[in-house]
Amino acid sequence: MVTSRDEILSLGHEELAVHLAFRPSDRDLFSLVKTCPGIELLQLPASSYDGLSKFIKMYLESSGIHLVKGDVSGHWHDLNNYFVIPSYVLEKIKELEVQGRTEDEIIGEITNLRKISPDMVLHLLHSSFLTTCPERPGMNNS
Repeated sequence: MVTSRDEILSLGHEELAVHLAFRPSDRDLFSLVKTCPGIELLQLPASSYDGLSKFIKMYLESSGIHLVKGDVSGHWHDLNNYFVIPSYVLEKIKELEVQGRTEDEIIGEITNLRKISPDMVLHLLHSSFLTTCPERPGMNNS
């Protein structure tokens, strides 16, 4: 989780998922991609997401970065820079998928279980995160 543009340069190159808790400029997003070349997921609050230009959305998409809308509810950045999606949430997604539930049903159940944005649940459904170790740093909304 990044709360200010000054924190972008302090991120590790290995970060795979980042939550920006501020309204980033295009320059901030270019800096983020340069600092974290392997980034796969970028989460922004709804107001920041809606304010992005078409150009920057296309740039992020062409860079292989999945852009999702959502907040990290109840997380205290002062205590921990990482918000870990609990393994029980990932297991529940897998279970619902095996049961043949639709994406909308899975999203509804998971968002009721834990305050995770629908876009994030959808990303988890279509990502490799469900087949890898659930507690690795890449599972975080950094």
